[in-house]
Amino acid sequence: MDNIVSEVLFSIYVIIMIITSIVYLRQLEKARKHRALTAFERTMYILIQVSYLLFAASLLISVFT
Repeated sequence: MDNIVSEVLFSIYVIIMIITSIVYLRQLEKARKHRALTAFERTMYILIQVSYLLFAASLLISVFT
């Protein structure tokens, strides 16, 4: 029972993190069109894109193993 609850909570966490990172990435893309990004914004822009790739790779690995 505890394992199911922890899996559900983890799934909810992942969904929330994906949604918020998509929203923030879109905000950064809009800001980039109007002005140059600050160093922090540029770092976040790159880290979010890298995290998408790592998340996709981990999903592929978990599906095919």
